[in-house]
Amino acid sequence: MAFAPGIDREDKESSVTVEMLYRELSSGGGSGDIESPTDLLGDVSDALFPGEAVELDESVVKGNLDAVLLALVATQDHNTHGKGLMETLATAFGAEFSPGTVYPSLHDLEEDGCLETRELVRTKEYAVDDADLSRERVAAAARQHLLLGAFLQEVAGDL
Repeated sequence: MAFAPGIDREDKESSVTVEMLYRELSSGGGSGDIESPTDLLGDVSDALFPGEAVELDESVVKGNLDAVLLALVATQDHNTHGKGLMETLATAFGAEFSPGTVYPSLHDLEEDGCLETRELVRTKEYAVDDADLSRERVAAAARQHLLLGAFLQEVAGDL
């Protein structure tokens, strides 16, 4: 029974399985070799949906903005200020957000203890403050999407 193109319940060497994704989430994440968000998103899309051009809806990114921002701050060693993060959102996800959308999320993540700020001359740069808390929030969002995606794909196959 297929959950998505290239994702089977059977453990095939050439495809990514739901179980593989779940094990990856349960083990705490990836390889530790973090690449650019754009490259990483492209690699994941290619692995999950070979030969298909799959893009995220801006509304999906906006609905998960806190987790996406945490992931971006964790994977970038520069441009972790608001404007740089908005540029990365546009480049990697095709999502054009206003400062009125991004900055309140960054401030909330700072208040929650996930992010800390470093004051620069004319801006603030963000960094992960509590890695465990941030990791759990990102992993929880990933689990939610994996479950919902598997459910929707299963139903789509029956329609």
